[in-house]
Order: sequence, then structure tokens, then C-alpha cells
Amino acid sequence: MTLGDIVILAVIQGLTEFFPISSSGHLVLGQHILGVQAPGIALEVALHLGTLISVFIVFAKDIKLLLRASLSFVVAAPPSGHTYDLTLYRRLIVLLVLASILTAVIGLTFKDIFIALFAAPRLVGLMLIVTGIILLLVTRLQGTKTFWRMRNRDALAIGLAQGLAITPGISRSGLTISTGLLLGFDRDVATRFSFLLSIPAIVGASLLEVPALLRAQPDFPLWWIGVGVLVAALAGVVAILGLVHMLKRGKLSYFAYYVWAIGILTMLLVR
Repeated sequence: MTLGDIVILAVIQGLTEFFPISSSGHLVLGQHILGVQAPGIALEVALHLGTLISVFIVFAKDIKLLLRASLSFVVAAPPSGHTYDLTLYRRLIVLLVLASILTAVIGLTFKDIFIALFAAPRLVGLMLIVTGIILLLVTRLQGTKTFWRMRNRDALAIGLAQGLAITPGISRSGLTISTGLLLGFDRDVATRFSFLLSIPAIVGASLLEVPALLRAQPDFPLWWIGVGVLVAALAGVVAILGLVHMLKRGKLSYFAYYVWAIGILTMLLVR
């Protein structure tokens, strides 16, 4: 593997992780159609770290308030000036935890099934078509519900969507945002909750790889991994901002047409 290969993989990871086009689906199709091999475990975890940094950059304000709210559970709350944010973000922590627990249960319970699906590229093509249908159905939706109106059942529904999106070909961001829109939340709330929910998902998935990571022996300089992290983070920021912009304009249909094209080609060409 060359440094150029790592840069390309990092760009693909950063873009497909957040655009609603399924990063896992593209990985499977790349391996089967183009003969591209999956990166080693060290690089894979590093690239996921890069995408995690993207979320921290774009949603820095939300994350700062979540951290402040987390501390308020164990130390005295700020005396004044933060009541509104503190109350809301304390509630938001509970909602994110509930959704993340359900996602983790689904992922761990059906882990072997999800892994097996990575060997079925035609099924991935079908799931990409399903993703496109979902995106087209919600592209014009614009709810009015804010974070204040999000209930436990709403968080669990979005957590369920994230768990199902482990299926290769189903977009995590696409399905979680779509679920939020279908529940009547406005586009900003649906998007922010989806990306904040990705933080424990990415961290959890990376922690599961720690044993393999400790055994890994990359056959390239370690500083190349740093380059991969940086490129993945930059690509992720571009993808998040691009998706937010297209959501505001009600243009999710563009992604639907893309995944339909890739899905249909996969169904036709892969044996």
C-alpha cells in the first residue's frame, strides 16, 4: 500500500461515512468489482478516528454543551445563564444513551449475520436501491418538532434505524436522518441528532477492534496513518457540511439517484 492509496481510502471513507450513500456498501462493492482490498485494522480504525474528528469539528458547540451537561450530573450546576442549555442537553444525553444502547444490542446480537452480508454484493446492491427509495420519500419532508419534543420512543426509533443501518448498503446517516424526519422533527434536529449519535457508534465500533489493533503490524510508516486521519477528517467535514446544505434545500433525491445507479449496476454486473 502506498501513501497515495491511503489518501484515496481516506477521502472515500470521509465522504461515504457521512453522505447517505453507505460507506460499508461502497467498501463491499469496491472489493468485489474493483478488486480493492480492505485496509488493515490499524488504518481502518485510524480512518474512523478521522471521521469522528469531523463530527467534533462541525458540531463543536453541541458537543461542548453535552460535556457541560454531563459534568452537571456529578458537580453543581452553573448558577445562572445556562439553565436553558443545561436542561435541554441533559435530556439530550439521556436520549443519545437510549438510542446508542439499542444500536449496540442490535449490532452485538446480529453481528455474525451482518458480517455474512459483506460477502453478498448483490444483496448490497439491493440495499442501496432501498436506501435510495427511503431518501426519495423523505427528501421534501420538513417537520416542526424541536429537541424539546423528542421523547424516549423517538430516540429508540432512531437508535433502531442506526442498528439496522449496519447492513451493508443501508446508509447510517440516510436512515437515521430519514427516521427523524418521518417522526416530524425539523431537518436541523434530525441531522444534529443523527451525527451526535454517530459519536458513540464510531467509538464503540473502534473499541471492539482494540484486540486486533494491538496485534496489528502495519507494513507502512506510522506517519502515513496520521496523513490518513487528517485527510479523512477534512473529507468528513466537507461531507457533513455538504449534506447539511442539501438537506436544507430538500435535495436528498440527488443521493437517491446516485445509490440507485450504483445499486442497479451492481445487481446487473455482479454474479
